[in-house]
Formats: sequence, structure tokens, C-alpha cells
Amino acid sequence: MERIGLEQAAALLAEAADVLIVTHVRPDGDAAGSGCALCLGLRALGKRAYLACNPPSMERYAPYMTPYFAPRDFVPRFIAAVDTPGPGQFPPPLAALAGRTDLAVDHHGTNSGYARYTYLEPDSAATGELVYLLLRRLGVVLTSAMAEPLYAALATDTNGFRTPGTTARTMRIAAALREGGFDPAALMRRLFETKTAARLRLESALFGGMRFPRPGVCVMVLPLDAVNAAGAGEDDMDKLSTLTMVPEGTRAGLLLRQLPDGAWKVSLRTDGSVHAGQQLLPLGGGGHADAAGAVTAMPPEETEAAVLAALDRVLS
Repeated sequence: MERIGLEQAAALLAEAADVLIVTHVRPDGDAAGSGCALCLGLRALGKRAYLACNPPSMERYAPYMTPYFAPRDFVPRFIAAVDTPGPGQFPPPLAALAGRTDLAVDHHGTNSGYARYTYLEPDSAATGELVYLLLRRLGVVLTSAMAEPLYAALATDTNGFRTPGTTARTMRIAAALREGGFDPAALMRRLFETKTAARLRLESALFGGMRFPRPGVCVMVLPLDAVNAAGAGEDDMDKLSTLTMVPEGTRAGLLLRQLPDGAWKVSLRTDGSVHAGQQLLPLGGGGHADAAGAVTAMPPEETEAAVLAALDRVLS
């Protein structure tokens, strides 16, 4: 891996042709929005660019991805990965692409350096910030079709511009994107305010069963049968982990959610005083200082014990 800056990354993209853009497994708002905007920006420069087929985890992000999936006969000459910190976060059908990645654009401090070149800014609130800077450096005139997904990328990864990682630059970029011709108020309502009855049932179940195994540590567990009982779909799962930080005095919040295949999605949130990403590295995950995730086949009791043991070493 060679770590490069904004100008070098823009130069690589300026020379690239037939670009395939990869996003991490179960794409969230940042991955979907960043990938979409980069794809459209490269197309605006006259390049052939597609997203690797990787359905988003939530239907609300599908318009940012599915129209741009690569056809089966597309042969890429340049592979770019966005918001994907390591080979373990590549979707299984795309795992072989990790070793062929030319450029990774990422804001995860736990990025493993798998790409030939890596444009990494771990202090950025979202990868969408870096894609915005790249498109501006490339001279791309942002359309509403680019501005909206980038705004969604910033908004979702900062939980509505409320996380500790939200910076003045984040807000300046958000302000610039608001000029892009979409309705930011409607977007924010869709992303954060509107909840289905199923989502409200999930929240009720989680708050009803929350535990505090350590001072300042909140744990919530959501088995698949509880998801089914609530009648919840994947869209209803968005940002569930933020609920673990609602109780007053919480420094670290752990959500264990069972997936349809029986595996468990591990989400760790912190107040920033404990680096969440570092605590989940042993589980094959990663992330940021205040939010991280992993997927494990271990039983939830063992997973919880492993995370609590890691937190015991750093919480005081």
C-alpha cells in the first residue's frame, strides 16, 4: 500500500478508464452515497464507471446504487473501493477484488492498506467528504443526483451531524451540498424522523431488555425471532445501535443483532473516549472512535463477553 493525498488520488482517477467502484458489505448511507456520487462524477468526465453489484442493506439507499450496477460483461481496468477498510468488509462474491484494488478512498482509521494506493483521512466524518473533495478537484460540476447522495453520506455517518467526529469542514461541505437542488429537509425526515410501526416495536423491545453489565456500558440484544415478531424489514434496522447510547451516563453501547443467516451483527458505539473500532478488530471488524461494527458466527453470550473484556481493559 502507498498512502497518497487528495491531489494524487484525483490524478489517478483522472487517468483511470473503465472504473468499477466497490462498497463494503451491507452498504450503509456513506458507502452508498459515496459510491453513487463518485460513479456519476466519473461519468460526467466522460468515463465508463459502474458500481459493483452489492445490494444496499436498506431500501432507502437502493436508488443510489441499483441503477448503476455493472453489467455482467463489464471488464474493469481500474478498481476503486470507497468506505471499505479491509478485505474482510468486501462482500463475499467480490472478495477476490480486494487484491486487485487500485485505489481505496476511506475515512476508517482501521484501514488495512489492502489497495495499491490509499487516500485515507481518518479524521473525516464520512467518506462522502473525501469524494466531494475529489470531485471538486477533478472539476466536476455537482448535480442534484450527486449532491443528494453525498449529503446522505454525511448525514447518516454523523447521525444527523451530531457525532463527535462532525467537524467544521463537515458542515461547510454540507452547506455546499445543500445548494445542489434537492430538498434536504425532506431527505432528513426520510432518514431520521419517519418511523414505521415495526421500527417502534423494535425500539420498545430493545429498551425493555437493555442491560448494564458494567458502569457506563449498555447492552441490547435483538434475536431474529424478535425481529420477525415486530414484522420488521431491513429498513427498520437503520441506526438501531444509536439507541444504546440513549441512557444517561453511557460511555459504550453494544448492540447484538441476529441476521437472517444466523450470524450476529455487532455494533459498538462510544462517547469517543474509547476507540470503538479498536475494540472490534479481534472480531474482524473495525470502524471509528465512536462507532464500529463486525459480523460474527459466535453465540451472542461469547461475543458480549469478548467485547466486555476488551472494554474492561480501556474503561476506567
